[in-house]
Amino acid sequence: MDERLGQIADRLMKFKSAKDVHPRAIGVALLPQLFILGIEKHNHAPRLRVRLIGTALQQFFGRNLRGHYLEDFIHGPRAPDVIAGFHKVATSHAPVWMRQLVQVTNRAPRFVEGVVVYLPPARLYGGLVAGELATHPSFGMSAAIFESRELAAEDVAR
Repeated sequence: MDERLGQIADRLMKFKSAKDVHPRAIGVALLPQLFILGIEKHNHAPRLRVRLIGTALQQFFGRNLRGHYLEDFIHGPRAPDVIAGFHKVATSHAPVWMRQLVQVTNRAPRFVEGVVVYLPPARLYGGLVAGELATHPSFGMSAAIFESRELAAEDVAR
């Protein structure tokens, strides 16, 4: 796991609830790589809406995604796996690490690595899921790969 990603996972896994999440608790250097998703119920299934998105992620996606649903902007051959990973955290509350190879138009393929952590509901939200992306060069790999596993505290302890 990327060291910066491990730092974010460690901090997110220590929060007791969504109301504890604020910039000072996360760290200014890590905020650009963070997004927070609100869990909303639609026809008895969770939908994940972006509540906050870091500047590095806005730049990666090329637009501000605040207010959009996750399913509206995650695309590609592994999109169903990525979305399923987020939904698994929303329903099971177990943190997950994911990594996939992503090809964005007019860019070299990159590994996108992230963690998704459930945060118990705050008064204003039906629960929050927080995630982080870190990109790394793929070194010429072009296969559509995807990896995912549940995280434990010892996975992120530094």
